[in-house]
Amino acid sequence: MSGSLEPYTALVKEAHSGALKLPAFQRDWKWRRNQVMLLFDSIRQRFPIGSFLFLKEGPDVDLSPREFRGSQKNARAQTPSRLVLDGQQRLTAGIELFYGSGSTHYFVDLQRLFRLFKEGEHDISSRNSINKFLYNLDAEDGYLLAKPRQSDPQSLLLKSNLLWTPTLFDEDELSRAIRRIGNENKELADFCDFVVRTNFRPSDSVIIPVTVVGEDTTVEAICRIFSTLNSTGKILTPFEIVAAVLFPDEIRLQEDVDVAKEAYPYYSQIDEFGDILLQTIALFDGKDTKKASLPKTITKHNYRLHYEEAAKYLNEAGKLMTQKAGLGLDRSSELLVYPVVFPPMAFVMRWLEQRNWSIERKVAAERKLVRWLYAAILSRRYQQSTHDKQAKDKNEIIRWLETDGDEHIPSWFADVFIPRSLMETAPSSALGKLVLCILNSERPADPLTQKQVGFGANVEPTAKHHIFPTRYMQHVEGWSSSDNNNLAVNIMLVEAETNAVWLNSNPSEQISQSKSILGNTTSENIYRNHFIDGDLLRILSKEKKNKEDFQYFIEARAGLIEKKLNDYGFQKAAIAQAEELELE
Repeated sequence: MSGSLEPYTALVKEAHSGALKLPAFQRDWKWRRNQVMLLFDSIRQRFPIGSFLFLKEGPDVDLSPREFRGSQKNARAQTPSRLVLDGQQRLTAGIELFYGSGSTHYFVDLQRLFRLFKEGEHDISSRNSINKFLYNLDAEDGYLLAKPRQSDPQSLLLKSNLLWTPTLFDEDELSRAIRRIGNENKELADFCDFVVRTNFRPSDSVIIPVTVVGEDTTVEAICRIFSTLNSTGKILTPFEIVAAVLFPDEIRLQEDVDVAKEAYPYYSQIDEFGDILLQTIALFDGKDTKKASLPKTITKHNYRLHYEEAAKYLNEAGKLMTQKAGLGLDRSSELLVYPVVFPPMAFVMRWLEQRNWSIERKVAAERKLVRWLYAAILSRRYQQSTHDKQAKDKNEIIRWLETDGDEHIPSWFADVFIPRSLMETAPSSALGKLVLCILNSERPADPLTQKQVGFGANVEPTAKHHIFPTRYMQHVEGWSSSDNNNLAVNIMLVEAETNAVWLNSNPSEQISQSKSILGNTTSENIYRNHFIDGDLLRILSKEKKNKEDFQYFIEARAGLIEKKLNDYGFQKAAIAQAEELELE
């Protein structure tokens, strides 16, 4: 074997021309569009994109070389200098980006880039300001777009200010493109000239370690090598990159995360991949929490300084949300909607512990934190651009907690409403999980055994029981195959055995069994704790029910759950507001 360092741009050029080819047994192109865009962003930032493994084909080994997808027309006739064992996906992505010859075209959204630049109040005349903008920019900001192959991709430059990526790799074409933009928008043209031209073009400084297997390697050995690569190759996550960066400093990141999960049961349910811990460390250190930026923001110093307290306060936040909001993190992560809400919440929990407050004031603060979680779910606040909201929320929530009442309630709370779709939401949706959290927060009991059920420690195994079971509904008057009973407000939490008994039964039989075993008063009290009051019990107890009975039950039970949300200060959305939420 031999090794070398080669520019990525030169390797892509070889793959496009046919100087690099693939052995016949190589798998086909597999990458999705978002993977290509992540690669572009890594190249822009001069990040390492891994090593390549090539094979020098010998006279005694015929691997029937084939050209890369998107390579030039005469590539088939070209005799390859080397075959690619590992690197096909990254090289094919480069061909799509550099030459635009694939089924997808990629574009830099110049208007979005420029808007992000201006929103950050950056100065185009300052190199430091431009560098700061580029440092904080990544693929999550949506500056790169993918579109099905266009008949005239260059035409989108003036139509939509979309710059086709192959234009970046041709200096003459790029200059012409900037001049065309300048005829329409001088300010945007200057931005392209000073920011895009210099910083978005591929650089020969992106160097790839290349290992070449010798031509005397046997076919059997080549197949073993390829089999190993084909089963293990994947894109590195930010967590894995941080782990690699910290490894020389004798920090074993994955081992530390595993130890924290063993020590802190609530934390273990919050942080599946370890990136929530890293975001919390970054937040504690006053750094950017964007996941793609973690390899730049996490250092051996801030990691060692904040690792222990980050895990501890993530656990404390999870414990509080389990006890007060019904999140059930001591049992599972099934009801968890936005893990990214926990880094700022951990920051606030650390701050709260340092306050010498009375028990009453701390209880009031904890109730506000529950409101924060519920508001984040209702408003879908942490669906995108989460790092900006994490930094903002930790400050706004603390300001709110410092005062009694809602004098300094975060401004975004004003846009939080209970959507009309509450009664139509599925149990697995974000809003459906909120409904289940509310049900769980009441610490319900099983209607047959009186044992506590729900998502939480020291309770019986819990099932999500459809009060109006699916098979039963098939025989209800007015019900059709297109109707849906898999709604969060049609769920009650029961023991697994109770669910098995009631799986297909008429709700009236369920009520009858509960009352015969526990007595009327006890049974009714248990049902009331499941947000099923006397009026709803009357509906359920009807021997023969129709579709209108089901609809009445769903609407009325949703109303009871809404009252619980009303207690936390949330009101039902007006029609226009509700429609806007549902369209997002």
